[in-house]
Amino acid sequence: MEKIAIISTRLTGIDGVSIEANKWAKACDALKLEPVLIAGKFEKTSRRQSHTIKEMDYYHPEIKEIRSLAFNNGKNTGKRDRLKLRENINTAKNVIKRKLTHILDKNGIEYLSIENALSIPLNIPLGIALSEIISERKIKAITRHHDFYWEREEFLENCIQDILDEYFPPDIERLEHVVINTIAKKSLYFKKGIKAHYIPNVFDFKNLDSCSKNYENLRGSLNVGESDYLFLQPTRIIQRKKIERSIELVGKLSKKLKGKIYLFITGKVEKDEVNYFYKIKKLSEEKKINLILSKDPAVGEDDILAKDVFKLYNIYDVYRSCDTVTLPSDIEGFGNPVIEACAFKKPLFVNNYPVLADMLEKGFNFIVINKKVDDDCVERVHKILTDHGYRSKVAEKNYEIAKKFYSMESLVERLREVLYSM
Repeated sequence: MEKIAIISTRLTGIDGVSIEANKWAKACDALKLEPVLIAGKFEKTSRRQSHTIKEMDYYHPEIKEIRSLAFNNGKNTGKRDRLKLRENINTAKNVIKRKLTHILDKNGIEYLSIENALSIPLNIPLGIALSEIISERKIKAITRHHDFYWEREEFLENCIQDILDEYFPPDIERLEHVVINTIAKKSLYFKKGIKAHYIPNVFDFKNLDSCSKNYENLRGSLNVGESDYLFLQPTRIIQRKKIERSIELVGKLSKKLKGKIYLFITGKVEKDEVNYFYKIKKLSEEKKINLILSKDPAVGEDDILAKDVFKLYNIYDVYRSCDTVTLPSDIEGFGNPVIEACAFKKPLFVNNYPVLADMLEKGFNFIVINKKVDDDCVERVHKILTDHGYRSKVAEKNYEIAKKFYSMESLVERLREVLYSM
């Protein structure tokens, strides 16, 4: 069986890149390709063959220092620091390249599938190392772009624009580009003249049967009563998720609905976003919101943190048990909770972030806002929670659309087309 290396800075976490990489690994299984995982850090143990190169992790101390010199100081970086930066990049690149080449040779890897490492410069040496390996070895490779550096404000001020132009992403032979939304496809062609395949994220509908045997006890474990409402925000706690909009929605609905509303945010706090966590906590206290959070070592123990619920349950249990899913983000590369909400037949409250248009044109029925939680959206959420006939009709329609356009079967066929065109 031919082998394909799935490569990223980090894998097997709950972030979108890791989740989608796992789906691609399953698609490779269906295509009779054996996935081998290579990353700087694995959040949890993988059953698949995996290899760790610590310098590939974007939180590796040397990589963080490189990123800081390249972006935090931006154009203000002095000449001496710029020379040091280039030396550090080259040194780290050589280390990564040597270790990565050893793994590829030892395992007889014939294909590469690169997850976002050639899209945004979280690990600059890794991007250069991968580009050189593909060019020099003529290995067949796919690079999947979840987002681009020019879409993120923190990468715009820099002193390595020549590197960004050449490597993020590179335009080289044997490298096929894949994007997860049509805006990215147009942006990549406009910016770099590179044509890309469009393969959206998908949901594995087999996961509908992946709930725990005792999932019906989840609400009780969270002290959510039978007549209460459980809102699910299945995201990390970072500013671009705009969780304050979910809090505002719950606050306004609480005055209209009988029973308490609980907002469960399942994701962790990013290391650089602890201040945002405390902002969210303070806002929820001011508005008297029943907030449920997973335990998180980044912020320590707290009386509003739930028991470590994911020792007993999984995310599919929460989807199955909730009443509404919220995703009020300003920016998403795709937005997996959109399709997951449809798969579990749950109403979705969502901000009209740019790439949502790809899904809305399919005919989905969501409660969509334009950055403002107005009275109309509150009334629509109220209706779908209290009118069970209407709710069932909307849920069935959304489910059928999601299964038609965003299934694992559709991913396998699209990936097959890319692989066999190489």
